[in-house]
Formats: sequence, structure tokens, C-alpha cells
Amino acid sequence: MNRIIVLLLFAVGYQLPVFGQGSLTPPGPPSPTMLTLSQIEPRIPISYTGFYIGSPGSYYLTTNLVGGSGMNGIWIASSDVTLDLNGFTLLGQSGSLAGIYIGAGSYANITVKNGIISGWGGNGIDTYSSGGTPHDLVFEHLTVNANGNDGISVVNGSTVSDCLVSDNYSIGIFVDGSGSRIVNNTLFNNNTGNSSSRASIFIEGSNNRIEANHVTTSTASGYGIYVFNTGTDLNNVIIKNSVVGLGIADYSVPSGNDLGPVGTAATSTSPWANISH
Repeated sequence: MNRIIVLLLFAVGYQLPVFGQGSLTPPGPPSPTMLTLSQIEPRIPISYTGFYIGSPGSYYLTTNLVGGSGMNGIWIASSDVTLDLNGFTLLGQSGSLAGIYIGAGSYANITVKNGIISGWGGNGIDTYSSGGTPHDLVFEHLTVNANGNDGISVVNGSTVSDCLVSDNYSIGIFVDGSGSRIVNNTLFNNNTGNSSSRASIFIEGSNNRIEANHVTTSTASGYGIYVFNTGTDLNNVIIKNSVVGLGIADYSVPSGNDLGPVGTAATSTSPWANISH
């Protein structure tokens, strides 16, 4: 029956309503649908030694890098920088300078992480010798070894955590200034120059926290953890560390600082105790 009605309507010329189909003007050219390279990898690659970072940003290594005589591995002269070594190695040679060098200035908010810094003629990481006042620095998950001076030097308000620092000629980790945290690091056989005035961790400043580091030294001279005694190196907190060695002393901390009890694991009862063996 319905079919008969439809046929009759067409027979008498009945027109069904027609609805608009929108504009017939063609659209503009198609836009790209793929991401740009900067969207895929917004960080800045580093592929050669002597790279100079002079502006904020996130940087990463693309390969192992070898530095020559008179050269820093990477020079940082900017605040707000993240440098990811990306699992690669910055390898120095005879006569080279620092692996990572932070230039003179009051630079802040710098992070270096995830790689190896080895064999440089100066410090592995040098934030001190430029005479600048960098602060709020973070160094984490690094292996820093066999460098010709200190392993890592830091200044005010910095953090060094979860690093292996070994076989450096002078100090393993040098802290100058106040408000830094040196936490959960392993320091092995530093002060290979066998100086009686050096230490695996050397603090020259106040209000720093040295916690849960494991220090092993095989040299006959020097210290495990040492706080400089000028009368102004005060209020440093040294807790939950372990030091094993044959130097002058495992710990040398003057009065005015907060040193957790020093003993052996078998006899110490304080949760803040430092272990000495």
C-alpha cells in the first residue's frame, strides 16, 4: 500500500522537500598533519666537544665526546639549563680543562644528569673556579671519575645525589657555600694524590646537609668527610654516612656542626649515626 501511495504522489507531480547541503566554496589547502622535528624532540642536541650553552633550554648529548688540550667539555653560561648526557661519556685527555664548566656569573637552575664524566685535566664538574656565584644546581645519576683535580664542585643551594665519584686526584665532592645537599652518593678511592689536606667530601661553608653517602678510601692521607675549620663553617648536618678507610680520620668535623654519633653498625643505636670502620 505504501508503495502505491508514493507512486501516486510522483504521478501527480508532488515534490519532496529539498534540504540545503552547505556552502559549495572549496576549503583552503590542506594543513600538515605530522609533527615537526621540534615538536617530536624539543631539546637541543650536542654533538661536539667545547659546546657553549649561552641560553636557557634543554640540551642532550647524541654521542660520546672527547675533549682535547686546553678545552672544556661543555661550557654553561646561562640560567635555566637542563643538560642530559643521555647515557653517553664526556672523556677528557691530557691537558684538557673541566668536563662541565659553569662560567662566571650568578647562574641558577642548572641540572646535569645521566652520564659519565671521566679523564679531564681539571675538575670533572667545575662550578667554583670561575669566581662566579652559581646556585640552585642539581647533579644526579652521574659517574665522575679519574679527573685531574676534584670530581664535583658545588656552591650555594645545590644538590648532588645518586652519583658515583671515584679515583679523582684531589677531592671527590667539594662543597663551597651554604644550603647544599650531598645525598646517597658513592665515593671510592678519591684523593689519589694522597694529600693530607684533602677529603672525599670536603665542606667549606655552613648549613649544608651531608647524608647517607658511602665513602671508601685506600690512601694513607686525607679524610673521609671533612668540614673546614675557620670558625664560620657552622651548622652543617652530617648524618647516616658510612666511611671506610686508612686516612688520618674518617670524620673531621669541628664544634658548631651537627655530627650524628660515630660508631660501628653493630654498636650504634641512633638512626642518625655515622658508621666508621
